[in-house]
Amino acid sequence: MNCSELAGAVSAPTSSQTLRVDFYLDLICPWCWIGLRNLHSAWECLRQKHPGLVLETIWHAHALLPQIPAQGIPYQAFYEARLGGQRAVAMRRAQIRAVAESVDLSLNFENIATFPNSALACALVNAAQSKLAPVAMYQLVESIYRAFFSQGQDIGSIETLRALAQASGFSWDGSASSQLQPSMEADHGTGVPHLVFNGQWPVTGAVPGSELVHVMQQAVAAKLG
Repeated sequence: MNCSELAGAVSAPTSSQTLRVDFYLDLICPWCWIGLRNLHSAWECLRQKHPGLVLETIWHAHALLPQIPAQGIPYQAFYEARLGGQRAVAMRRAQIRAVAESVDLSLNFENIATFPNSALACALVNAAQSKLAPVAMYQLVESIYRAFFSQGQDIGSIETLRALAQASGFSWDGSASSQLQPSMEADHGTGVPHLVFNGQWPVTGAVPGSELVHVMQQAVAAKLG
């Protein structure tokens, strides 16, 4: 992504100006991890031009497959049944890997044994955002994705999630009250990743950072105008 191509039509915001993004995601979705990387690269470009702008990320983590048993199910068998066999799975993984590599992500699908129920992981993300600073929050979400897609850890396991929370500086017990999930808003169904900038500029899918920059600029311009 070439930040020098950033459009220059937006006036520089004041030091107190905030760009809000509502980020809808699931922790078992590789496209959401790619989308997170795209958001981060777009933000790095945007703040080069507008260093006074503050990005406020509101996390909306939601398990898209809540029917998965709490103990999870065999990962490889799940995708073969879902996509129609090993060949279809291999083709889909090649597609995802190609995009992931473009944002410096390594996905080790073959090392994943368990397809988890992601409700606990989503609950952790939703609970942590009121406790962690923005950078630490971003690192926590990254660490959950890395544990699952790169290291093959079971992110449906409370022990795994407690360890990741502890490493981020957040003490989390996984209590029943923290497992409640927000409903996915009806305006975009169940498609993730889904981002909404300043409440009215939506983007669905893992769109490239260059496209996100332009949407973010439009959101800033609309707020200034």
